[in-house]
Amino acid sequence: MYSRFQSVTNWQAVKNHGVTFVFVKLSDGGGLPNGGRNTGDALVAGARSVGIPVGGYHYAQASPSPEAQADVLIGEVRRLGATGCVPMLDLEDNPPGSGAPNIPDSRKRDFSIRFCNRVAGHGFRPGIYMNNSLAKMLRPDQFGVSNLVIWIARYGAKPDPAAGRYDIHQYSDAGHVPGIRASAVDLNESYTNAHLTGGGAAPKRKATTELMERRTIPASPSVTSVRLFLSGSETAAIIVRPRVDGDGITDAPVWQGNIYAWGSDKVGVGGNPMQTPGFNPKTVSHRRYHLPGAVWADFEYSSNVEFEIDIVG
Repeated sequence: MYSRFQSVTNWQAVKNHGVTFVFVKLSDGGGLPNGGRNTGDALVAGARSVGIPVGGYHYAQASPSPEAQADVLIGEVRRLGATGCVPMLDLEDNPPGSGAPNIPDSRKRDFSIRFCNRVAGHGFRPGIYMNNSLAKMLRPDQFGVSNLVIWIARYGAKPDPAAGRYDIHQYSDAGHVPGIRASAVDLNESYTNAHLTGGGAAPKRKATTELMERRTIPASPSVTSVRLFLSGSETAAIIVRPRVDGDGITDAPVWQGNIYAWGSDKVGVGGNPMQTPGFNPKTVSHRRYHLPGAVWADFEYSSNVEFEIDIVG
């Protein structure tokens, strides 16, 4: 999370939604994010207040040295007590038009190893985040950094086997979580507990989630509604699946409306995204909506092309 783009109005709602860890942007290059105008103080304090493990991440820049940048991150981690998750290096290029120079591809491996070793020298287990393409090129699992936590982003599909081992998969950049005010939230799934400072294996899941049905939804330029039948379980959910390209994004978005979901007792179960502040109805990548206890739901939409909805539970 980054306070420039996301704010939290209800941390308990975030926790109740099932969020089990949070990473907050704490540093950027040789200083604080956005020149110190968007620190992570409030986000870290909020996550800690409800017992969600929280850690900090650092946005890598071409200068100063990786060691100096690691020192900035660790200073903020210690100042804020953001020690529930490992300190994380965010290795990606700057947005187009930012004017900031990128770390050349030829230097990214060396930069990452030096940064992570510096973090380890401070007594923390290091972590690194990158996209699927970069992971295939750099193979962070072969850095030789002891106990490195690896986090790979790939939307719409699991990371390629050629990317190597990973502990966390970022599967969407267009999520929505109750209690968070933002146009979109990154969604992640952990496969181990390595990102937590306690380490160890991932906890056994209390419930299983399986694909029950994949529905093809017809195109409709005007707003229409389709009824979906769900399992009624605590893990009941739907996944809206525009037909994305290799980057996990589509040029033919689905425009979403209300989701009215009901349980077997004919009582609404909530989960309507239209009631979430800042909700963006334009869906260009896969989105998941948890509807615990729902046995049916009416889904409103408009789209110029057909798309799919997965019913899981």
